[in-house]
Amino acid sequence: MTGFASFNYLVAQDLPGQSTQPVSFADAVKENFSQWDSNGDGQLSLDEVNAALANPKIKNESAAAIVAIEKVIRGHKYKLPPLTKDYLVASPLKENAKSKEEADSADDESKAATFNHEPSFQQRYEKAMMKLRETSQELFPQSLPSFTATHQEALGDCPFVSTVGAMVYRNPADIKAMFKQNNDRSFVVTFGNGKTVKIAHLTDADIAMWSSAGTNGLWFTVLEKAYRKSLVQSKNQTGDKQASIYDKFASGQTVEIFCGHNAHAVQLKNFRSDSSNLATLRNALSNAQGANLLMKTGTPGEGGGKTKDLPPHVPHGHAFAILGYDDKNDLVHVWNPWGNNFTPQGPDGLENGYKTQTGQFFVPLKEFVEIFNVINFETKSPYRD
Repeated sequence: MTGFASFNYLVAQDLPGQSTQPVSFADAVKENFSQWDSNGDGQLSLDEVNAALANPKIKNESAAAIVAIEKVIRGHKYKLPPLTKDYLVASPLKENAKSKEEADSADDESKAATFNHEPSFQQRYEKAMMKLRETSQELFPQSLPSFTATHQEALGDCPFVSTVGAMVYRNPADIKAMFKQNNDRSFVVTFGNGKTVKIAHLTDADIAMWSSAGTNGLWFTVLEKAYRKSLVQSKNQTGDKQASIYDKFASGQTVEIFCGHNAHAVQLKNFRSDSSNLATLRNALSNAQGANLLMKTGTPGEGGGKTKDLPPHVPHGHAFAILGYDDKNDLVHVWNPWGNNFTPQGPDGLENGYKTQTGQFFVPLKEFVEIFNVINFETKSPYRD
């Protein structure tokens, strides 16, 4: 099979008298540890993990296993001993039943800061393998990016995903126009601010690690790699020569970079449900919607901002897109890039939360200003980096 990954590693071969079992994380470590451990000292360093992630020769099970290791390191929630082959092979098959760490997003600041139990590399490995199996190897197999395929994983990159999702929702052709694919399977991405980034190749680890559009194509993974690379280039220019695209994500000015326009931030700390200045905010929302401009919002970190306890399934320290404003009913159409579904145990509101489908929910403006702490409005003025 051509492309970045061949997927026969997950599927048992139905041959007469022969059955092939999927390769486990432990087996993948036994097979590939010496390739990852480039200096041969018997343990993996962060530099060696990053080098393996960037290596296009590391594929399939090896890529999925190194992604599982990287995700545990990235989370900073476990007290890890040296990452030796013996330690990795002996890791538990399942996470402690009291923890939902693998399902948690790095954006949700209400989650526990650290865990005292051992991480399960196997669970992360299985998810990485599934992504490799399900991801289309074409850039745009369905002609255009799909909003329903645009959602965040547990990576802490909500500013990036919420901006991309808002753009796809507004006009998917705007995202597609950013891409050029060359005959050698390299890609060139041109952002709205005019910055151009070339992606010479995607690795299997890139596909297995970052947010993926699945059957909707490689575009989302290519875009995230290009965006990360653009941030690293900016850091390098300011003297940070150690920056890596595999570092914990830094958000940057997403609206400005993607749209090529300045963004205007409206802080909501002075707005309350009984504020007379809500009329100003209604006008701003209506005007932005009428001009087809992007809008984003966010919640304060835990214990900061307005309400200490946010509604159920509205996390602290998280970025959302505003997809629209219903001025007749005074409702803000909000999108959580997690793409989650939720049904409140009672009427929609601050106490019970809001009915959510594929991350979308509607909040009365008077309640919106109690929950969120900022709105970023795209303007029409050009952005200059």
